[in-house]
Amino acid sequence: MDYITAKEAAERWGITVRRVQQYCKDGLLPGATKMGTVWMVPKDAEPPVLGRQGAAENGIPGVYQLTPFRLAMPLLNSSYPVGGCVDYINAMPDPDDRNIALGEYYFFSGRGEDSARVTEPYLSSHDPALRFSASLVNAFANLSRGRSDLARIAMGNVQEQVRLGLASDAPKEFHAIGIFTATTASVLLHLPVPPIPPLEEYLKYLPGGLRMYGCYVLAHKAYLVGDYSRCLTFADAGIALSMEPYPIPTIYAHIIAAVALMNLKQRKEAEERMEKAWALAQPDDLIQPFGEHHGLLQGLIEIYFKKERPKEYERIIAITYAFSRTWREIHNPDTGHDVADNLSTMEFTIAMLYSRGWSAKEIGGHMNLSIRRVRNHLTTIYDKLDVRNRDEMRRFMLL
Repeated sequence: MDYITAKEAAERWGITVRRVQQYCKDGLLPGATKMGTVWMVPKDAEPPVLGRQGAAENGIPGVYQLTPFRLAMPLLNSSYPVGGCVDYINAMPDPDDRNIALGEYYFFSGRGEDSARVTEPYLSSHDPALRFSASLVNAFANLSRGRSDLARIAMGNVQEQVRLGLASDAPKEFHAIGIFTATTASVLLHLPVPPIPPLEEYLKYLPGGLRMYGCYVLAHKAYLVGDYSRCLTFADAGIALSMEPYPIPTIYAHIIAAVALMNLKQRKEAEERMEKAWALAQPDDLIQPFGEHHGLLQGLIEIYFKKERPKEYERIIAITYAFSRTWREIHNPDTGHDVADNLSTMEFTIAMLYSRGWSAKEIGGHMNLSIRRVRNHLTTIYDKLDVRNRDEMRRFMLL
């Protein structure tokens, strides 16, 4: 179903915006729904013929009450007790919120196929919050399960949400959702988006969990331009300024902080952040974020997981391969920027470190490899990428 804003409906029907909003509150416009502080009206809706008195006489609610606002991404926005994530989801009273939260959980726990299955029915929901949440989760879930075709369909829905959110007459809360979504797509998927205002200016209009995840997105954005101190600042600001503990955004914040610290060559501090992230993730099996950031963590996954947590390491590597492969199927043709797609996870890690100026000796010490083995890997990397020097290698590493 297509929607228009209350202002657009008022202009079409020749009445005031306040009158349209009151129709929505009174339940006189079937399908009308509220997102943030803005009412969205079905595009094909007609104005009711009953006045307030007639509505009451015909059994239609005449008491002016606000429709409860459905929160987008209910699990991401939840301050659930660590280790009690599934119980928290099962206790959600609204079945639709419960299903979306379950789809989120399946994704964050590395179960992309289950996540896609649960969220798919909501891709065409009449409720904008449900449709937005399902589209965003479904897009990433299909990336993680190797279905770039289905990921593109879901991302088309996300783009429609961005269009609605960036409508010139939408309030700032609604703008914030659109800007958040567009920035997330631009930063995490490296896909082109229309010109948008800075997310920094709209963070305060987002609900708590999305606000904190927005700080992670901005930290990731700073990392991509090589501003590692700013990356660390955004990650820590998201944690420090949060009024409640949001486990999932906090996991992402600690991981991107570890990425920044690795690039600042502060390995001990980076390992401490990895420990904090895993302490929040492990009790609820939220392993997906580690697979998504494998290459960016520059060997930290191997150091932290490979020997001490081999089963988790195998799962992380499987997530990394599936997610990265499908992401590149979309990223490379859409952007014209070829990211390396034929390197093993070990080769990609070494290529990342080498591209950032690490010597073979430093890489060997960091990865617990002999210098000779590092150099053998580098030879293989040069051959696979068909490059001749460090600078040419950099263009395949998103640097």
